[in-house]
Amino acid sequence: MSRVITPRTALDTLKKDAKRWLKAIRADDAEARERLITAWPQAPDAPALRDIQHAVAREYGHTSWMALRAALDDLALDRTDRAERIELVLAHAWEGDVGVAHRILARDPSIATENLFTAAICGDVDAVDRFLARDSKAATRTDGRRQWTALAYVTYGRLDGVYAVTIAQKLLEAGADPNFQFDDGWGTPFKVLTGAIRLGEGARPSHPQVHALLDLLIASGADAYDSQSLYNVSIVGVDTHWYDNLWSYAEAADVTDAWRVPGEGGLGFHMGLSTLDYLLGNAVAQNHLERAQWLLARGANANAINGYSKRPVEVMARLSGFGQMSALLQQHGATVTPLTGLEAFRAAVLAHDADAAKTLLAADPGLIRHPGPLLAAAEFGNAEAVGLLLDLGASPHGLDHDGIAPLHRAVQSGSQAAVEKLLAAGADIDLRERKWQGTPLTWSRVLGHPHLTAWLAPLSRDVRGLAWLGLTDRLAAVLDEDPTRIAYTLPGEDAPTLLFCLPDDEDQATSVARLLLMRGADRTTRNLHGKTAAQAARLRGLDDAADVIEAG
Repeated sequence: MSRVITPRTALDTLKKDAKRWLKAIRADDAEARERLITAWPQAPDAPALRDIQHAVAREYGHTSWMALRAALDDLALDRTDRAERIELVLAHAWEGDVGVAHRILARDPSIATENLFTAAICGDVDAVDRFLARDSKAATRTDGRRQWTALAYVTYGRLDGVYAVTIAQKLLEAGADPNFQFDDGWGTPFKVLTGAIRLGEGARPSHPQVHALLDLLIASGADAYDSQSLYNVSIVGVDTHWYDNLWSYAEAADVTDAWRVPGEGGLGFHMGLSTLDYLLGNAVAQNHLERAQWLLARGANANAINGYSKRPVEVMARLSGFGQMSALLQQHGATVTPLTGLEAFRAAVLAHDADAAKTLLAADPGLIRHPGPLLAAAEFGNAEAVGLLLDLGASPHGLDHDGIAPLHRAVQSGSQAAVEKLLAAGADIDLRERKWQGTPLTWSRVLGHPHLTAWLAPLSRDVRGLAWLGLTDRLAAVLDEDPTRIAYTLPGEDAPTLLFCLPDDEDQATSVARLLLMRGADRTTRNLHGKTAAQAARLRGLDDAADVIEAG
């Protein structure tokens, strides 16, 4: 059967069609089976929902469910008015979606000629020329929504990787300010140059023509020192590429003092630090030896304090177990501040100095009862230090102020060796910390450590986590072992009972729901928003699971 999507075709309708079709096939409906063979002759004999969705897409003439969804997105764009589409194109430069912007332009290239701002961000040189010829002040004006200049849209935009430098040159020649900046809402100045480099939180990509743009902007009078760019590059990557580039501009402009001397508007100024010293604190905290060496060679103070902990960076290196970093700082004149008590003990164990740790412990046996050293060793994934502390008698059950245990921190680090040592010492694999109510198993999933998820799941009895992960075999085994776990609740949560803890995959969610109901799960409980488990599932698009829950 050949079908055609129309402006009235809705994704939810197609999803429901696919689910009904799958139900019919599983009920041995001959017509449903014939429909599948017609749409997709190579379909598996026992299809899952994703297979049926693929067949639906083929019926509509698309190669995949993803392609069908993209076509529906295009139709949705058709239902927006031109002003909304223009805004979506411009918005990608800050908080929007570059993929949406590309799709809009593919369907309506004329948007690039709507005004100077769209022409600049889309790379339409001819349109830029026309707008500048009509209005001699156009390059200095800002748009109505963000109050950005066209030059800002060039450097923050990511639609054009070919003509940006040409357009930027034209705008600058027409009077655009190479030092134009705007506030991000938090009092932070974001400059035109910042947009070309970007990175920072979320690791936003640099402009494809970033280096040519920087050369042009600096040559046109842009400040050779940009605090936000320096911050952005200090939290992404490990090499000195951007430090080299930005320092070379500062040298050429004779403004390297902006790096060396604390000044208003400088990075680290409000912490009482020079830019070099602030950056050194970041490098030490992340154990970035190459960056630390680079900064020290240009005048960073080896005795600087970390802007956040307010402790000397050399002390922070020792407390983190970063021996090579500590040695590097000492080579550059860092004063080795004597550590005493708990700090001395922590530094010794993280450096794997068992003799020093034992000496300190003999003088003060209470040191081993403090949870801090083991939490730190686990957070850094320092399995040897974890083992040493456990051998010395540290408890794997010590918690921080949020109820986070060393096992949580070891999972966070991704170190399986540290995790194994803690579990062997009796750490509670299913301890739920207070801040996010997570167990080590759920932390492994949220923090992106699938190897730990796979390793922890067969050992865990966290019924909520097992349900969320769709691990029905393990969940069934845990419920067999202790049937009372079916009634486990977390009062006050959006997901108070297990029936609210379904995986995102439709088939898995349905299987988990069936299992839980068979074991006596209460489907009448409502969450903080007054929703039942079935209603909550339906809001997530898990209609089959919702049907199963409602049927009881």
